[in-house]
Amino acid sequence: MPAPPSEAASGAASVPTSSARPTPGEASRFLAQATFGPTPAQIDAVVRDGYAAWLDAQLDLPPSQSHFDWLLQQGKNTEAYKGNGINAPLESTLWRKFISAEDQVRTRVAFALSEIFVVGVSAITANWPLFGAAGFMDLLAEHALGNYQALLTAVTRNLSMGCMLTYRGNRKEDPKTGRHPDENYAREVMQLFSIGLVELNPDGTARLANGAPVETYGNADVQGLAKVFTGWDLDGPETDVQFHRRPMALNGALHSLAEKRFLGAVIPPGTDGYLSLRRAMEVISAHPNVGPFIGTQLIQRLVTSNPSPAYVGRVAAAFHDDGQGVRGNLRAVVRAILLDDEARHPDLTSPEWGKVREPIVRFSGWARAFGATSNNGAWAMPDTTDNTIRLAQSPMRSASVFNFFRPRYSPPVTELARRGQVAPELQITDETSIAGYLNFLAIYVDRGWEDLQTDYAAEIALARDPAALVARVALLLAGDAFSGATADAIAQAVATLPPERPRDRVRAAIMLVAASPEYLVQK
Repeated sequence: MPAPPSEAASGAASVPTSSARPTPGEASRFLAQATFGPTPAQIDAVVRDGYAAWLDAQLDLPPSQSHFDWLLQQGKNTEAYKGNGINAPLESTLWRKFISAEDQVRTRVAFALSEIFVVGVSAITANWPLFGAAGFMDLLAEHALGNYQALLTAVTRNLSMGCMLTYRGNRKEDPKTGRHPDENYAREVMQLFSIGLVELNPDGTARLANGAPVETYGNADVQGLAKVFTGWDLDGPETDVQFHRRPMALNGALHSLAEKRFLGAVIPPGTDGYLSLRRAMEVISAHPNVGPFIGTQLIQRLVTSNPSPAYVGRVAAAFHDDGQGVRGNLRAVVRAILLDDEARHPDLTSPEWGKVREPIVRFSGWARAFGATSNNGAWAMPDTTDNTIRLAQSPMRSASVFNFFRPRYSPPVTELARRGQVAPELQITDETSIAGYLNFLAIYVDRGWEDLQTDYAAEIALARDPAALVARVALLLAGDAFSGATADAIAQAVATLPPERPRDRVRAAIMLVAASPEYLVQK
């Protein structure tokens, strides 16, 4: 049954009840959820300032240098990068911000949103697709802590999304030929970007009627909504990369002026494209599913794969009302997710708590923990999609709009499946990718990757004390979720290496911690 209004309205984030400062281990675990990985300096800052103060300071930061501007600065707006075959500079700027941006929370949330509102660079059917993908991630960063309806509207009018979901240049119906508007975006904007397939209670559980879930929309809704997304195409010629920064413009001659019915709303015939789009965004954004649907996925991307209904309910309540009567305030949602008592004080021994660290976050976590950086400013990084020798995942290279993994994926014939739990990241995990990750890990821990390098100075200084070395590595990578027994076993293994080989001891400690289940499962 849906929660009564009073319960939903009072479900604001449950802030940790303890007034004690976080321990370094707690701070590290918090930063693993809120950023692309803890750094020693940020652990110290969270311990000093507390969770809320540190987070509020992060949320106040403006967006750091955009991917688009960095690519321009690097001179990538030339004929050489005009096609879809040379997109390596995209990896460079994405990893640059993941690893080095000061506005880490905004950057991490933008990445989480990129796995909900998915654009893959290979699907961008316009010149300079790397600028299209870069501009799309910039758009997500711009709106990551803003208003959901503004985010949805910006995504809808973005050319790269228009390419991804094939409604760029979408034409109105033609009774003479039997042509109907392309329905791709109309379907996915509901299924993936806003309300999902079934009606939800405020706590994210499915609403049932006669024991069965209730569908949120049908084919008639898709057909009616598809008319809204007709007539939209790029604004200006493809002769300069700046067209990727402009929202798609309306070609009124291609826009359907027919009546548009969807989700119980009616847009009268004769309504122009701009007003139709605005009304569609209002209707979708006001749907009661949006808070629990989007909130659950953000919790999954940042904190845990299987949040309790109570946790989802509190986050959805923050979406419904940020405390100032505003709906869809994503800053309030992010704050609710990260400061909730369930996130800050979980049962770390519970097999139901936590999430598999996706490969992109593992690599960025290593780089941030040990100060790896680009010494020449190029941030040279390849496509890391290969699952045999790299990460089995590379940012903005999802093959479909359904992301690298689905939010409700549960590996078949497993204990997780028996329990009715999900583990999205395991959809890209198999025997090959496990070996591929370990091989890639061994390479970059040993000698960095491309021009991304670190000297391990702080770790080498501890190398003669294996226990202290492993404690530092475990703190930076896994926080307080790493057991003493596992740390002791790793320290014993590290101690078998001669103390005269301090760098080898450091590499072994990092390799063994980063390969352990207690690290691979983020608690």
